[in-house]
Amino acid sequence: MALDPITQQIQQEQLNNFLGPVRGALGGLPVAERNSDYFIVFQQAGGTGPEIIDQTACFITYLVDSEGNVSKPSDDEISLNNLIQNFEVGKNAIVRNDTSTTDNTPISGIKKVTAIGRQQPILYNQTGSSVSASVDEIFFINGVDPELPDSEVLDFRGAMVDTAYGSVPTSFTTVDNYTVITLEPDSSAANFNTTNGTYIVTSNNTGSLQSINFHIVASFTNDGPTNKNAYVKLLRDGNEVAQGFSTIPAGGGNDSVDFYYLENSNNMGGNPIYTLQIKADNISMELDSLYFNAAQQNPNPGSQSSPITQLPFWERGLSSDNLWLTASGYLSANYGNNPLPIQECLDFNFSPITLPFLIQSGDRIRFGYNPLNDYYIYDVIPPEEDVDGRLKIKLNTYVPTPVYLSNFVLHRVNRSDPAYIILDVPKNELVADTQNFNGIILPQYPTKRLKDNLDNIILSLKERGIITDNEN
Repeated sequence: MALDPITQQIQQEQLNNFLGPVRGALGGLPVAERNSDYFIVFQQAGGTGPEIIDQTACFITYLVDSEGNVSKPSDDEISLNNLIQNFEVGKNAIVRNDTSTTDNTPISGIKKVTAIGRQQPILYNQTGSSVSASVDEIFFINGVDPELPDSEVLDFRGAMVDTAYGSVPTSFTTVDNYTVITLEPDSSAANFNTTNGTYIVTSNNTGSLQSINFHIVASFTNDGPTNKNAYVKLLRDGNEVAQGFSTIPAGGGNDSVDFYYLENSNNMGGNPIYTLQIKADNISMELDSLYFNAAQQNPNPGSQSSPITQLPFWERGLSSDNLWLTASGYLSANYGNNPLPIQECLDFNFSPITLPFLIQSGDRIRFGYNPLNDYYIYDVIPPEEDVDGRLKIKLNTYVPTPVYLSNFVLHRVNRSDPAYIILDVPKNELVADTQNFNGIILPQYPTKRLKDNLDNIILSLKERGIITDNEN
């Protein structure tokens, strides 16, 4: 199989800059020069699995510049920026162990930097290396119950419209006295009130309702001389749950604030009251129309609901140019909740999940215990912003049809917590989980000043106890 262009480039650089005989502190430096003026002091190295397969994390203790100044990237934002800029992901670095041994020799030399930061699992169900080695149920703290009993689903959908509001205030103000209700929900499920500007859910009749997807659309005209923002907030019992804004063009320009908000049924206890508030950045803003819609619900009304199924957890697009995956209704309904521990996954050595189930661009998802099925997430549509009320993620490439999608791990490397630098080299599996040795990681192309000063800096760091003797 042909290598991707980045891998080809890295391998060619390794050939072009083969070190040959080395000398000096911790093994010497290559001859080539670039403008990287810092090196890393590390102590200990460990494996990155099962979140990241066959790579090594070196635990960063200090970042040192060419004058011997020492800083800790975990405590200093400037130092963190210097670390990220001088050790770019996808570029090479040189690992020099203070004392080389049979155990740590594989980590030495030119290695590709694959990430900087602390690994953080987000959601997983893998329990081993095979495609089927996974659990089929994931549960969440205060989450949606997948085993709800069958019951009739009432119609919570409805809408009311205001087409005669007029001038928009410059501080958030609740909209009342709507013009008309255009769609009535079942009276025993919820009701709109045009006078008070409210949508009220009758909580004891939610039954098997999983969620309501609100859709808010407000159209504004700006008669002022400059472009200004208009804002709309959705509140539940007086507390903001969602907000949208739009910059309205000057001189009579028009534009709309348009957003969705998915409300889970576990937030609907106690007859919650939903209202809208508006404001603008200038007094020349007019509200032309405001649509307050409980646009969709899950499950649909009028039917007998079945227990919500968990599998399949993810569904791919139908064509190879569709890079989006759609989460199951169950995962979508629990988006933002905290997963309960899965003991079988912890036994497989996954780190405990400490974050709510929320995905960011730059996170990764892997299917099965196979590094070839590891994908980067380029974009995220949360359920409350999706017309279907489903979580959707866009990957860097299409997931082939043979890949089983219901054995997965979602994870990220949080570079704002620079606990370690991750290198594309397998850890020696014949030694303990953590190899306790010291060393430095150099940029492949250091500045001349760093090359000239390195030996003296190393000696000074040892005298100051910043580089310590190995413990084994």
